[in-house]
Amino acid sequence: MRYLMIAIFAVMTIWALLFYAYILDEVYDNVDDGLRNQKINILRAVYEDPSLLQLREYAVNEFRITPLRDTVFDERNRFSHEFFYMPYDDEEEPYRVLTTMFYGPDKQTYLLEIRASTVERDDLIIDLSTALLVLYIVMISSIYLLREYIVKRALRPFRDILEALNDYQVGITTSFAPVETNVLEFQHLHQHIASMVERNAAVFADQKLFIENASHELQTPLAIAINKIDLILEEKDVPKAIMSKLADTKASLKRLIDLNRSLLFLSRIENRQFVQNELIHVNELTNELLNNFLDVAEHKGITVNVKLEADLYVKGNRDLLTMAFSNLIRNAIRYTDTGGEIRIVVDSQNWKIANSTTLGALPESYIFNRFYKGSDSIQSNGLGLSLVKSILQITPGGSVEYHFERNFHIFSISFSNS
Repeated sequence: MRYLMIAIFAVMTIWALLFYAYILDEVYDNVDDGLRNQKINILRAVYEDPSLLQLREYAVNEFRITPLRDTVFDERNRFSHEFFYMPYDDEEEPYRVLTTMFYGPDKQTYLLEIRASTVERDDLIIDLSTALLVLYIVMISSIYLLREYIVKRALRPFRDILEALNDYQVGITTSFAPVETNVLEFQHLHQHIASMVERNAAVFADQKLFIENASHELQTPLAIAINKIDLILEEKDVPKAIMSKLADTKASLKRLIDLNRSLLFLSRIENRQFVQNELIHVNELTNELLNNFLDVAEHKGITVNVKLEADLYVKGNRDLLTMAFSNLIRNAIRYTDTGGEIRIVVDSQNWKIANSTTLGALPESYIFNRFYKGSDSIQSNGLGLSLVKSILQITPGGSVEYHFERNFHIFSISFSNS
């Protein structure tokens, strides 16, 4: 509508200028024809009544005759646009004036001036502009009404398709409801989208089954390998050098198990296999988690300050939020130097945790990327913060951000729908 309004206004402006020039030309052409006819009638009347040669001022007949002396005779018609004072309007009005020469009955040269009133340009411009403005408003209003009552009705199937696409969720939506429409293009669009949804549902089911099977199959041989290493380590005649290598191998296998478990959990989160309908009291959950981590923090000499400014209730999955908060609290304790400080603040819409550090800021652009690890995170698999972000993405209204301020790493979790 915006582009259409601008286009119509531009076209009508150009058309108005051309129409204005055309109307003036037609008016002047008709007036000039009338002045030529009037000239013929006046010349005839002068020869019939020579007393008319004495008219020196414009009278009722709107012409005047002036005798000329020592002038080169020129009988051509010359037209001009002049203004004359009108007593009735008390202002000057536009006139079209024909000027020519003729020989009178006395063989003398005379100048004939005939005038005729024409339209006022200012009035014409105002009237034309008013008419065009009314026409413009009527056209735009008509187009708007047509769009509201005809075009929108014709596009209703398209909007239904868009709403269905907006509600589409991988792993949940398996088919599209049929859309009633006579528009062939919309029918084809719906058919292609419905076919795509069915293919995605089949691919998702296969992928989900593969991930679950692969994860379970990996867990079993890894657990067996660790158990066998434990049996070897319990033997008394194993050399210390071999025991050290076996211990390193066991640690690597445990990290592999944790990595496999985390990847499976991430896949389940991204496939939205968790129900998000629990009402969670975040303040209570925070206190429960802190009770589990306070001993570790005190062992490192870390001060934990908790500020519960308001009750925060969130609708989501309690187990997932527990994992997200636990990862952030665990990271804060792990990466806070001995004697440092951890701050946790809960208000009506946010959960924040900050920990002091002697190092610089973390890279905000990719800190939540999968497998990102800091230079001193040898034991980490790089999935902790990625898990936090994935959990918050599927939590209604949830989001997580990081920033660095005054030697504190600050992670802010917001719940816009709380």
